[in-house]
Amino acid sequence: MAGNSNLELEIHSLFMEGSTPDHICNEILAKFEKSEVLSSSETQGVSHFLISAGRFDLLFKFYLNSLRRNSISSFPWGYLAYALKEISGQVPEVILDLIDVALKDPNIDSSTYRMQELLDQLPKVAEHEKNLRQQFTMEQLELKNKLILQLNHNRLYQLSEQEELVIKQLVKNFPNDAEIRLLHQAHLEKKADEILSRVRSQRQSTPSHRSSAISSPEGEEFIAQVKTQIQRLANEYQGTYPEQIYNLALMCMNFELYDFSYDLLMQGPETFAGEWLKAEILFESGRHLDLLKHIENLEKNLTTTPDSTYGAIYLKAQAYFGLGQKDMAIQMLEALSQARPSYRSTEALLHQWRTS
Repeated sequence: MAGNSNLELEIHSLFMEGSTPDHICNEILAKFEKSEVLSSSETQGVSHFLISAGRFDLLFKFYLNSLRRNSISSFPWGYLAYALKEISGQVPEVILDLIDVALKDPNIDSSTYRMQELLDQLPKVAEHEKNLRQQFTMEQLELKNKLILQLNHNRLYQLSEQEELVIKQLVKNFPNDAEIRLLHQAHLEKKADEILSRVRSQRQSTPSHRSSAISSPEGEEFIAQVKTQIQRLANEYQGTYPEQIYNLALMCMNFELYDFSYDLLMQGPETFAGEWLKAEILFESGRHLDLLKHIENLEKNLTTTPDSTYGAIYLKAQAYFGLGQKDMAIQMLEALSQARPSYRSTEALLHQWRTS
């Protein structure tokens, strides 16, 4: 039922008490007729219930009394049109004219755009409904990009708990998104690898199950097909949504396709997040010298923030450690730990290096 959950619970409670539909209708109307201001959700909820009960007479009485008291914050034109169509078979021209005038209000009730009859007969309604859908799509895209940027930030600084929360939020908001499903799958595999590494008493040189699968002829063929499809998407995005190439690159990096991920980023626009993802790819793929050069370019060409300064030093230290410069790497992390004591990942990495 449209409307708020309190109304639904109240109606359900009255039904459970054995009240008749007429009694429930009168009880609901008596309650809301006392309200000084009715919210849009309350008005829609009452309208939906009265229409479902077939009490169009009470519906019109409810509207009339509310208009007299000026208590409706947003008139439910869609429900009125639906009720009139149910009674007479069509929406009267005078109502269509009124709705056409009401469309000048940008805050017109959302029920107006949910009735197909109005969408068919009033071009402004159809146009506004289309604009609302486009706006919603853009807002969802912005939210998705924002969350993916946050996910990358948390992964870069090894903030596992925050990473887990962002992944859950992505899955909740975009359950049918192919990119999010792949990111979620990669995250689950990463967690499984971390659990296995903690169980093992020491690192083993045995390749992972995923690496073994990829190295097989069937796995290589599958990866080649995936790359082809992703490259096709990237080519399409270059002319439409070039910023989406970043998401494709992030997805490929999570599947350890580092070189391909880096190549994708080179095809997209140069952004702050994209340049930092390149740095993470270079680190994950063991290209330590290239990583140092890339960070130097970042420090010269991009605006620095406290987080980016921390990230640059953190990655530099790991690059030096990867090149065998253990003492220099430890010194850099020690200085970083003093400046940012709240970053637990720094202390954890320092302990690991000192005891290695």
